[in-house]
Amino acid sequence: MEDKQMEKAVSRKLTLFCVICGVAVLVLMGATVIRDGEREWKHYQTQYREMLLKMIKKENNPTFYQRVEEMKPEIRQIVVDEWKTVDRCTTCHLGIEDPLFANAKQPFTTHPNPELLKQHPVEKFGCTMCHGGQGLATTYYGSSHQPIDNWPITLVAKGLMQSRCGYCHKDFEAIKADRLIKGRELYKEMHCAGCHLIDGQGGNVGPDLSNFADKDPSNFAYENIEGPHSKQTWVMEHFKDPKRVSPGTPMRAYAMNDDQVECLTSYVLSLTQRGFSRPYSTKVKADFVPHRVDALVPEAGLSVDAEDEAGSNQ
Repeated sequence: MEDKQMEKAVSRKLTLFCVICGVAVLVLMGATVIRDGEREWKHYQTQYREMLLKMIKKENNPTFYQRVEEMKPEIRQIVVDEWKTVDRCTTCHLGIEDPLFANAKQPFTTHPNPELLKQHPVEKFGCTMCHGGQGLATTYYGSSHQPIDNWPITLVAKGLMQSRCGYCHKDFEAIKADRLIKGRELYKEMHCAGCHLIDGQGGNVGPDLSNFADKDPSNFAYENIEGPHSKQTWVMEHFKDPKRVSPGTPMRAYAMNDDQVECLTSYVLSLTQRGFSRPYSTKVKADFVPHRVDALVPEAGLSVDAEDEAGSNQ
């Protein structure tokens, strides 16, 4: 008798446990469905569909209109084997190549330089090749639109955008990369080659900068960085105040304004040893000769250290 009662008690407990587990599974499944339906990229795609339907007329192209009407939310991605990256940026930036969205707000607006896209089609180059960021992500934060501490590849700041051009283009003048040209001239003007080596040119007192763009952000110390913990921020703050960022460094601080710091940072961040295949490596003129960065500049042309300038005025 006691055994049967105990058996029933155990059975009731097991039944109750199974019911609780079942309810928990249903709740979790329901929450998953709701969360999946609330993903921000799905809202963007719904908005894009509604906006596009207002811009086009059914009578002009019934087939296209019907296709837009039947659009379903989906992840859109571009695989760039050359860079070993997957871009999902166009999942949200749906109007990036559509002139109809030239006046739309982000994330729907057309690329600000349509002519550039003719030479760099999105389906071939993706977005992160030029803009950086986390191409696999499908959220605003996860894509690194806002700086994320210690993330390998943060979105490139607007003032540093040309640094990515230097990955493939070595003739800065040919592409009118004014910030890279200015950064390279500043590098020569301040005799950075006296301590640093680039492609066999310069000294070896400081680190070799030939592959600076390829260095992992985790190799940098961020204890004394005031801004986001990214390589971009590290370089800019290092140029402004090297002794604060890297205590004990022999590097001096030059009197540079913010624009000059961005140009010099852009140049250094463009230095890569990565080789690219023909579709991505650009042709240069037959008479193109790489600029020397260890050329001597007359002292009168040098920027003056802030402390030296203050001392000379006393």
